[in-house]
Amino acid sequence: MTSNTATRLLLVRHGQTDAAVTGRTQGRVDNPLNALGERQAAALAAVLAAEAPVAIYASPAVRALATAEPLARQLGLAVQPDARLLEMDYGRLDDRTGAELREQEPAFMARWAQDDPADLRMPGGETLREVQARLIEAVTALERRHAGQTVAVFSHGFAIRALLCDVLEVPLASFRQIRIDLASYSVVDRLGDAEGGRRLLVTLNESCHLGELAV
Repeated sequence: MTSNTATRLLLVRHGQTDAAVTGRTQGRVDNPLNALGERQAAALAAVLAAEAPVAIYASPAVRALATAEPLARQLGLAVQPDARLLEMDYGRLDDRTGAELREQEPAFMARWAQDDPADLRMPGGETLREVQARLIEAVTALERRHAGQTVAVFSHGFAIRALLCDVLEVPLASFRQIRIDLASYSVVDRLGDAEGGRRLLVTLNESCHLGELAV
C-alpha cells in the first residue's frame, strides 16, 4: 500500500557506558549504561515523546534496551528487540582500547585506517557492508509495517553510520565523515512507499536535548 505521508525513523544511539568513557570497543560486549547514560536516556525520552512514535525497536544489547526503556514507559509502549540493530561484530577486536589495538593489531589497524573499509572483515567478526545490509533490511521492514507513522529505533554508532551512508547514497568509506554521538538521535523520512520511495536525512546527530549531559 502506498502512503502519502512520510514514514519517520528516529535513529537513536544508546547512552554512555563505562567502556565508552575509557575508550574500549563495544561490539557484542554487553555493557550496561552508567549513571550518566541513564540520565541521558531520560533526556532522550523527554524530547522523543513529542515525536509520538507508535512503536519502539532496539538492539538486544543491554545498553540499547536501557536507553529505550524510559521512552517506552512514558508512552506506554513495549520495547521490541531486533538483532539486526546490533552493533558491528568486532570479533577479537572487541573490548579493547585504541592504544591496545594499535599495539596488538597493527597490520589490521593500518588497513582499517587507509583502505576502503566496506569489505574488510573484523577478525572473527563482520564487514561494514554486512552491517549496512542488515540495518537496511531492518528499517525497510519497519517502514513497511509502520507506513506513514513515526518509529523510534535504538541502535549503535557504527550501525547507524553504515545505514546513513546508504541514506545519503555515499560509499561506506564515508562513515568516517559522519558523527553520531552517544545519546544523540537522527531523523530519516521515507518518502513514498517502502518499495519505490526514497529516504531523506532530516536531522543528523541531534544532541541539544542533552545540555550538560553531552559527552
